[in-house]
Amino acid sequence: LEKGVENARAKAVVARLKGADADGLEVNDYKTPNFAGMSPDALADADLKLTQTVLTYARHVQAGRFPYTRVSNNMELIQAPPEAAEVLAKVADAADAGKVLDGFSPPHEAYKKLKAMLAEIRGKTAGTGNAIADGQLLKVNAKAPMMEDPRVPLLREKLGLGGEASDLKYDAKVAEAVKKFQRANELPATGNLDAKTIKELNGPPREKHIDTIIANMERWRWYPRDLGQAHVVVNQPDFSLKVMHNGAEVWTTRIVIGKTDMPTPLLSETMKYITINPTWNVPPSIVHNEYLPALQQDPTVLARMGLKVVYNRDGSVHIYQPPGEANALGRIRFNFPNRFLVYQHDTPDKHLFAQDVRAFSHGCMRVQDPAKY
Repeated sequence: LEKGVENARAKAVVARLKGADADGLEVNDYKTPNFAGMSPDALADADLKLTQTVLTYARHVQAGRFPYTRVSNNMELIQAPPEAAEVLAKVADAADAGKVLDGFSPPHEAYKKLKAMLAEIRGKTAGTGNAIADGQLLKVNAKAPMMEDPRVPLLREKLGLGGEASDLKYDAKVAEAVKKFQRANELPATGNLDAKTIKELNGPPREKHIDTIIANMERWRWYPRDLGQAHVVVNQPDFSLKVMHNGAEVWTTRIVIGKTDMPTPLLSETMKYITINPTWNVPPSIVHNEYLPALQQDPTVLARMGLKVVYNRDGSVHIYQPPGEANALGRIRFNFPNRFLVYQHDTPDKHLFAQDVRAFSHGCMRVQDPAKY
């Protein structure tokens, strides 16, 4: 306040708070006072309330709106809120206080792309972007007449192909564009317009799409601000691992992740060391839930799997697999110690990398080309 009137700094932060939905936040969570016509005591109270709102917003946009443990215990992330004194000092010293608040949002390129996509989708009115209707399977068959279908013009539009609205032919050019789309979206590249391809072309409903973007923006706020010039990103939904350097992707490979009932955790850790020809020390959860019950059914089963059993004096059981060609970890293990006891490693089961959906592990990440990695 200056002479009982809100100053430029107050106006800038109020404007920024009213645009909180641009970051996928709820505008109603950040109440801003109207300073007009207030008594001195009311002005002081309003100033304190605005300060409180600014601190809340900075915390939400930097570290998230709630603890990630409310979503799952299968996570270990930084989620570091800013210090209140740091927020107030930056806002007080800035020429543009609204821009300072922007600086508390994640700096990652992925977050910025999500934010841009959120604005783009919200800018489109509901109902635009017609969906391709379900219908007969469309394909090119050299031995049969060319198929025609009223959905073809909309299909060409979605695939970025030119053509007349009256042209209903599903020809080789359209089929080739469909095949290219299928490859890019990890669908069987048949060139046929089937139900799965239609679903992928249409994408999720607008509101669900917005919710998905907002959820991912929130998740980015839980990660460290600085991932390092060299870092690795595991994308579980598309079963891939990407090596990043100076903001650019330099290499990628396929991975196998945890089964749906034993999912790979979300975490951020520093890789400490690499083990060559590792011994697989079976985690306690697998020992008790799988191997001991199997041993009771068949005393020879673990030996046939190449596993060794050690009965400790305290009554506990240690099961391990020595190094070798059949070792479950293959020839290389990448270690980033964490409470979940997961890591990245080689595997003898190379055939699994040919699958489209690769969720087969107990939580660890199997790397297709560990030597190159």
